[in-house]
Amino acid sequence: MTQVTAQQPLAGIKVVEFSTMITASLATMMFAQQGADVIKVEPPGIGDPMRWLGTQKAGISGLFNNCNRAKRSITLDLKTAEDVATARELCMQADVVIHNYRPGVMERLGLSSEQLRAARPELIYCAITGFGHEGPLAGRPAYDHVMQAMSGFMTLQGHPEDFAYVKTLICDKLTAYTAAQAVTAALFARERMGGVGQHIDLSMLESCIAFLWPDAGMHLTLLGDEVTHGAPFADYYQLPMRSTDGAIAYAAMTDAHWDAVFDLVGRSDLKTEEKYKGMANRSIHMGELAAIIASQKPEMTSNEMVDGLAKHDVPAAPCLALEDLPDHQHIIAIGTFEAQDHPILGKIQNVSAPARFGGIKLPACGPSPALGQHSEAILVELAQTANP
Repeated sequence: MTQVTAQQPLAGIKVVEFSTMITASLATMMFAQQGADVIKVEPPGIGDPMRWLGTQKAGISGLFNNCNRAKRSITLDLKTAEDVATARELCMQADVVIHNYRPGVMERLGLSSEQLRAARPELIYCAITGFGHEGPLAGRPAYDHVMQAMSGFMTLQGHPEDFAYVKTLICDKLTAYTAAQAVTAALFARERMGGVGQHIDLSMLESCIAFLWPDAGMHLTLLGDEVTHGAPFADYYQLPMRSTDGAIAYAAMTDAHWDAVFDLVGRSDLKTEEKYKGMANRSIHMGELAAIIASQKPEMTSNEMVDGLAKHDVPAAPCLALEDLPDHQHIIAIGTFEAQDHPILGKIQNVSAPARFGGIKLPACGPSPALGQHSEAILVELAQTANP
C-alpha cells in the first residue's frame, strides 16, 4: 500500500471509473491528484469521446488531458461477457466505483450497486445521472447545455426573456466537485463505521440547483407575509466598469466601499442619494445603481482603477483573458500553472491542484493516458491477485 501523507491523503485507495465526458472524469482526477489509483474503463475504438473534442494530438485532447491526468486506462468491451467479468473483478478489488451512465445500464451489465456491494460491502458506489433515478425525466440524456437550461443558469445571465449560456461546462464541473466531496465523505464514514461502504446517488440537476440556490435563490427562500424583498443577487452582476484599456470588476459592500467607487467614477453626488445609503437601501435598488456605475467611463487604465480602489480596500481586479493568466505576476507567484513533459503530447501546461494540504502544493501528478495504455499491466495485476 502506498504511504499516506498530508499531500497524498488518498494513497492506497483504488477507484474504478466507468464514464464518458466530464462529471465522473474530473471527480476521479481529483482523487488521482490526491494519491488514489484511478483505473479508467474505456470502450475499444474511440474510447471516451472526450479524447476527440477540441484541440488534440495522438488521441488525447486538451480537454481529456485536463480531466484525466494521473489515471490508468484499460479498454474493455462491455458488450462481451468476458470483458464484463473483468470489469466486475476490477470492482471487487476497488474501494470506489463511479459511473455516469443512464439509469439501468449498469444493472443490465450486472455491475449495479446492489450486485457489486452484495459481494463487496465495503465498496463506495457513486452513480451520477442527469435527472436522477425517479421522476418523468429519469431516463433522458443530459449534457451541460441541457442542465444550464433546466436548472435556471440561463435566466441568470440576463433578463428572464434573454436566455444565455454560461460559456463553460459549468454544470458538468460543479457536479464533479459535488461527487468528489460526497465520495470523500463516504470514505471517511467507512473508516468510522467499521469498513461499511454505501451507495451514492447524485444527479446533475440537483447538484446545479443546490449550487445556485444560496445566492441565486435567496429572494425565493423566505416565504409568507412580512418579508421585505430585496434585489436578487444576480442584480449585483452588471457590466464591469470600463477603463481606457479594458475593464475591471469590483465588489463594493460597505458604505466606505461605495463612497470610493462613487469618487472613482466622478459621481460623488450619489453619496447623498437616500436610496443608495446603507446596505438595506442599496440591496433594494442594486440593479439601477450598478447600471449607473457601469455607464461611467473614467479616463483611467484598468491598473489605475484597481489601484485607486485598493487604497480604500475595495475588492477589484482587471478583466483578464485566459491567455493572460500564465504571465500574470500574482498567478506566477502562487504557482497555479505547472509545465509537464508528456510522453505522448510533449510539452504541455497544466493547472495544479488548488488545495494545499499542510500548506504545501500537491506534487505534480502523472500524465493523462493513451487509450488502453495500461490494459496489459492491469490484467496482470488482476491475475496475480486471483492467484497469489
